[in-house]
Amino acid sequence: MQAKENLRRSAVTYGVLCACLLAAGVGAWIAARDTTSVQPPAQSTVRMTEATDYTPAQAPVQDIPLPETTETTEPPTIAETTEPPKRFTYPLGTFIVKDYSRGNLVYSATMEDWRVHNGIDFGDNRGQSVLAMGDGVVQTVESDPLWGVTVTIDHGSGITARYCGLEKDTAPAAGTSVEKGAVIGKLGEIPVESKEGPHLHLEVTVDGQPADPLEIIRTQ
Repeated sequence: MQAKENLRRSAVTYGVLCACLLAAGVGAWIAARDTTSVQPPAQSTVRMTEATDYTPAQAPVQDIPLPETTETTEPPTIAETTEPPKRFTYPLGTFIVKDYSRGNLVYSATMEDWRVHNGIDFGDNRGQSVLAMGDGVVQTVESDPLWGVTVTIDHGSGITARYCGLEKDTAPAAGTSVEKGAVIGKLGEIPVESKEGPHLHLEVTVDGQPADPLEIIRTQ
């Protein structure tokens, strides 16, 4: 009785084992089938090519005619600034023998004393032309024992000039209108300044007051 029971248990155990093995086999078969049905993705192949010289196609160069124009454009002109002409000029070069003393006493080699020098002495050779420093009218022509032949010209605006030391009979007559740069005589001598050599003694007054002739010439 006991032997039959043991035989029955062994049969049951064997059946269970066989069922397990069968189930395992079926599962492995299914897994293998699924694995073979899925193909791995194909690997992309990158092909390296060697660099080659590349010259883009160029369009042929053609001369494009410009449109003809009848109008010409000129650059803008810049207005030139010019200074107005000077009203006065030098009557006898620019070599100065003695300057304007501005009321101070200066020594006179001819008179051997100290005195005020109210003019400018322009030195040059005897017989040299003396010019009117500006437009004006001759007021007087005098032969002074100290200053020689003296021509006084009214240059307007209260400005009067005395040209001392001219030669005889070379000056224009009183009342003559003269222009700037016109010859009004020849250089002679000045008795009161004879040791200074030949020169023109020029005196200028403005509204009757002595003024520096150089300042008048250079500023007007």
